[in-house]
Amino acid sequence: MEYIEGHLIQDSDWTNKLAIQIGSALACLHNNETWAYGDLTKPESLVENPELYFKDKFEEELSECTRHLPLELIEQCKQYYNNHKALLAKVDGPCMIHRDFRPGNMIIKEGKLEGIIDWAGGRSGFAEQDFCLIEHFKWSIAPEYTKSLLKGYASLRPIPNYQRIMPLLQLGRALAVIGYTVASKTWNNSNASLYKVNREYLDNFDFSSCNPILTGGK
Repeated sequence: MEYIEGHLIQDSDWTNKLAIQIGSALACLHNNETWAYGDLTKPESLVENPELYFKDKFEEELSECTRHLPLELIEQCKQYYNNHKALLAKVDGPCMIHRDFRPGNMIIKEGKLEGIIDWAGGRSGFAEQDFCLIEHFKWSIAPEYTKSLLKGYASLRPIPNYQRIMPLLQLGRALAVIGYTVASKTWNNSNASLYKVNREYLDNFDFSSCNPILTGGK
């Protein structure tokens, strides 16, 4: 990070031009096609089936939350996954993804994107995963620029039909955040606000529908 001139995106930095540039950068990343899903540095663990790839992570997230969340909520999450896992058969991948594609990981200088940082979570996955954070609270400061971001993306590759699978991805994201804060014992102190917004998301999720109920937050 110290080798890239500029600063992390602030609320006041957003412009349509910058949003287009960010969308184009995301499309460039997704244009790097791969041959299987998972961590490319561990070829023995790669799988060609996107459902198996997502299932392993989803079950890991559930396991981290099992002793913390109500059993009924855990069972609802499992059932929702089982009812919607068929959507994974039509995802846009495998390709390279960032998995934490959000403003806090983007450096700009003089209104232009200079670099994207924090690639620790980068994997071979499906493009819809990187759209999850755009929907899941992280980009609420600049909703008017989403159209420009998608315009930049579409200039280089087709926009995946990510809305159809977004509730399942957001459910997994919420479980991942809660699991992390519980495992690190930060859910009721340093990461209390992060825990709260994701717990509220789960508590208000409409498990009978493809469309979750959002309560707000960033």
